[in-house]
Amino acid sequence: MPRPTTHRSARSLSAGVAACAVALALASSAAPALAGPGAPPAGSGAALLPPAAPGTAGPAGPQDHHLPGVPGTRPAAQQAAVTATWATIPAYPTRIEDNVVGNDGGTLYSVAGYAGTSRTSAMYSYTPGGAWKPRASIPVSTVNGSGAFMGGRFYVTDGWGPDGSPSAALNVYDPGTDTWTAGASTPAPVAAAGTAVLDGALYTVGGCTGTGCTTTNAVSAYDSATGTWSRKASYPVKAAYVACAGLAGRVYCAGGNTGTSQLTSTYAYEPGRDKWSSVAALPEDLSASGYAAVGGRLYVQGGFAGNGLTVTDRGYAYDPATDTWSTLPAAVAPAARGGSASGGSAFYVIGGRPTLDPATIGNTSQVLTTG
Repeated sequence: MPRPTTHRSARSLSAGVAACAVALALASSAAPALAGPGAPPAGSGAALLPPAAPGTAGPAGPQDHHLPGVPGTRPAAQQAAVTATWATIPAYPTRIEDNVVGNDGGTLYSVAGYAGTSRTSAMYSYTPGGAWKPRASIPVSTVNGSGAFMGGRFYVTDGWGPDGSPSAALNVYDPGTDTWTAGASTPAPVAAAGTAVLDGALYTVGGCTGTGCTTTNAVSAYDSATGTWSRKASYPVKAAYVACAGLAGRVYCAGGNTGTSQLTSTYAYEPGRDKWSSVAALPEDLSASGYAAVGGRLYVQGGFAGNGLTVTDRGYAYDPATDTWSTLPAAVAPAARGGSASGGSAFYVIGGRPTLDPATIGNTSQVLTTG
């Protein structure tokens, strides 16, 4: 029986302001968040960059890359709320956000990200009913990378690397031997991309380029069978922090941030036609959310909402069969920029921040169980 294939990429944005210049330049804030490799941001926040140690400047740590947002329109059609229950599981061993999370055979793995004061290369695993256990660290520590389990291996790529630029490295983890090996480097490295798995391929959608966050609409796919990368049709909008999943032969992506506005738009990609098409929009603008494919639906949970001015505990599930969104139960705690993944009927959100303040990055681990 094939192992469940899940993904996660951690996504992140922080407080919002009406001006794009403030969002990307972030010239005056007292509380740094993950922004590009440079001085901590100032002002009312911005969230599209990588981390730098608080109080420092340069590629060593994160800045707050928040992109300002605008209210989104709500789709006309919604189904009844999803019946499910949130609960907490053991807290993650460290504070964490922008981590990559995957699930293999019921065991959850979380690797890399930002640990509140510095980037990390550490990885831990969790099996329901047990505790988090340390595993082999990833060779290249990245922030806001992309990753997924495919064929029993954990593929992790992209994300802001130690020098502050998106890393081209692809690292592959074998849970049987607890070792990492190098895979084919991506030809178009990004950070904060949407991530999905479909038919043995890892898709990265949109994201940020450069040491800051210049949003892109590039789409790449890594074929785990051939070990090669290919470019796909561009996403309809240049955006980062979108939520994606592979469902019913297509890749679906929702929300995100363009650098000047938050999004509610949702699109479906057909590999056979190499084409994106519009589907029902998210009920509200969300970015840096937790997301995964769960029970044939795209779950989008939490993140930055309301023009990026708040962190929400709300979530939604998209059903491709009916082209409608349903409401998910409110999470135990709001979270933005946390890592996420699914495992069977369970949907996990690991870490993240419950408020706009990067000082509140936490280690709360939550699970939504359906059925």
